[in-house]
Amino acid sequence: MKKNNVFIRQRIYSSVLWLLNSIFTARKYPDILIGELFRKEEFSSDEKRVLVELVYGILRHLGRIDHIIEHASSARISNINMDILNSIRICTYQSVFMDISAAGILNNAVAMSANDRKLGGFVKRTVEAVLRNKDNVVFQDREKAPIDYICVYHSHPRWIVDKWLTELQSIEEVGSLCCANNIEPPLTIRLNPVRSDRESLKYALEAQGYSNSMTEFSPFGLVIEKKEGIFKTESFANGLFEVQDEGSQLVTMLTGAKPGGLVIDACAGNGGKSLFLSGLMKNRGTVIASDLSPAKLLNLRKRATRAGAFNIKTVSMDDLNEYNKMADRVLIDAPCSGMGVFRRNPDSKWHLSQNDINQLALKQKEIISEYSRFVKPGGLMVYVTCTISKEENEDIIYGFLKENHDFQKVPAVSINPDLFSKFMDKDGFFRSMPHIHNTDGFFGAIIGKKEIY
Repeated sequence: MKKNNVFIRQRIYSSVLWLLNSIFTARKYPDILIGELFRKEEFSSDEKRVLVELVYGILRHLGRIDHIIEHASSARISNINMDILNSIRICTYQSVFMDISAAGILNNAVAMSANDRKLGGFVKRTVEAVLRNKDNVVFQDREKAPIDYICVYHSHPRWIVDKWLTELQSIEEVGSLCCANNIEPPLTIRLNPVRSDRESLKYALEAQGYSNSMTEFSPFGLVIEKKEGIFKTESFANGLFEVQDEGSQLVTMLTGAKPGGLVIDACAGNGGKSLFLSGLMKNRGTVIASDLSPAKLLNLRKRATRAGAFNIKTVSMDDLNEYNKMADRVLIDAPCSGMGVFRRNPDSKWHLSQNDINQLALKQKEIISEYSRFVKPGGLMVYVTCTISKEENEDIIYGFLKENHDFQKVPAVSINPDLFSKFMDKDGFFRSMPHIHNTDGFFGAIIGKKEIY
């Protein structure tokens, strides 16, 4: 049971209700909505923390919450108005996962539905039933119906659980993965190798009030205990670190980028991996960062200035043509379904469909084919996704190799045997998993261009 003794003002419940309605009906992203809300309205630190916990907690545990509502009362989820349903979900989450009195929860339920006397009575009765019966709710039998149990208790859509069972071939592993997806991820930062070392950054942050520990696998990472205000620290202002999940750090290291080389970051986005590539190269050589979004490239340039990453050059896709067959390394962080980052984006598991994956796979096939032309003979292309989906990972790589005989698969351990032996699967691919490594779920494939073909 998560402890929380903070008095929550009614305005927070109204905000949470609005956020949930927007996420479920308009399919808007919670992080963007919450960011906009915090810029427009004033909340205390405790209020922000509670608001974020309620929104993300409900999204993570939605299947379990709805099961409790249906089995603790006569309510049927499909028949309840979205606004009323989300009010009940808030109260149910509080009753199961937060340390709030039954009287307090019931008062919140009444307040949230005060404008509709008829529905207000329904909400009150339903929440009373949840509070009365929540500890007696029966879930599916874990042994006799393991898939049903995982779907409900660990709150994942049935088609995703079925898909992972087919691909992972272990119901125990699927259960562990789904359980791990519902755990709040740590805040992990990556030091700037040009401006600091890990020990110095660790002590500097501790002096600024941020307790931290070293990441288990990446030699460049720290796990920060307190999140609030991290971007206001002197260390951040001086470009000593960036926020980057440990898995993301590791797949960037898969490139084996070295000082003096030419590296192309094909889908650079806001530049987290470009900045790390620059650091790995000690600011020597060139990182070419390309993305379809000019706004993201502008943000990358601002971040590069703060980090002192002076060897990064941002270019449009059209301007990449001059680098045909010239790159020592090409990193493709392909747009994907994000099935490896459900713990950070729990809303996406409720919006995603198999058709989305199929469409993304078609786009990924185009991207890897397009950017392969920039790899010079003897160079490497590293294809990366943050998803756990065969169609977007192995199928893309084997399909590409079948059509491009001048490329060959390179095992991940060839870059760093000690480090990547912990992550390499039987086919030589890199794979980090939330339930095994406590990182986001990443896939990485290294493909080498033959020197003579």
